[in-house]
Amino acid sequence: MMRVNTIVTHLRPEDAYTIVEFLDQLRDMLMHTDGDDMQAMLQEAAQREPQVSHLHGDDGDEMF
Repeated sequence: MMRVNTIVTHLRPEDAYTIVEFLDQLRDMLMHTDGDDMQAMLQEAAQREPQVSHLHGDDGDEMF
């Protein structure tokens, strides 16, 4: 049976901040441990599909 998770979209500012801080720490840890492999994977994908940007949003700002 598939489990369905519900994401709360209305948070108190302090709860939202806590989540963002956690995600920042998770990103930093993943980049430290797997960053080289992720970079190689993204470069490989970019060579196959050069019109797709996996690191930047529509406005050119870095997403993560």
